[in-house]
Amino acid sequence: MRVIVPLAGPDFIRDGGALKAQIDLGGQPLLRRVLTSRPWAGAVKPEDHSFVLIDAPETRAFAAGALAEWYPGASVTFLSRYTRGAALSALAGMATGAEMAAPIVVDLADILYDSTLDPAAVFAANPGCGGIALTFKADNPAYSYLRLDAFGAFAEAAEKRVISDNASAGTYMFRDLPTYLRALAHGLENAESQTFRDLFFVCPLFNGVKDQGKGVLLEPVTDVTDIKVETSR
Repeated sequence: MRVIVPLAGPDFIRDGGALKAQIDLGGQPLLRRVLTSRPWAGAVKPEDHSFVLIDAPETRAFAAGALAEWYPGASVTFLSRYTRGAALSALAGMATGAEMAAPIVVDLADILYDSTLDPAAVFAANPGCGGIALTFKADNPAYSYLRLDAFGAFAEAAEKRVISDNASAGTYMFRDLPTYLRALAHGLENAESQTFRDLFFVCPLFNGVKDQGKGVLLEPVTDVTDIKVETSR
């Protein structure tokens, strides 16, 4: 399993040069607190993490210092400019992985939650499953949402549009790299309906997983803390 963490958004470097990843959260840097709390954290080696950062003096120092200490051997990719969204930024992290058939976790690392999910076990037990979305109950249009049909099967994902009460917790699993790439291609081919403010977010890629004839499972999480909200107060 490979964990991709896209951190190349315009909000990562804050006023004064502070980094979002190093905000104190319960006595730990935000990024470290979030990633070590994931139920699969113990099963993923440091070198199986890929971090994507915008190229700047602050991020170079962070990568050479704290990030190298926390995740020795991890892949770090620097982007010279902002992309059109996290779904595209994540590609830079995927390109450094040698294993194409392993499950991929794209973690935006800005929502803290409790879960017991084992993604690799779920994919192994469900051959027709192409993706797993972690969700919680909400009605705030700041989140992305996933809707089930009358039979309980995944029907649709939407960004910043409340189509159900299943809000995304900001962590997305794909069976393998080909599944992700085909889902992204679907998003690019249908950009008008699959983008928000002309940006490609990760959650709508599940529409592309469905388009491949694969299922998407919704996995509820508990004790949700949205770090974007907590750190902006």
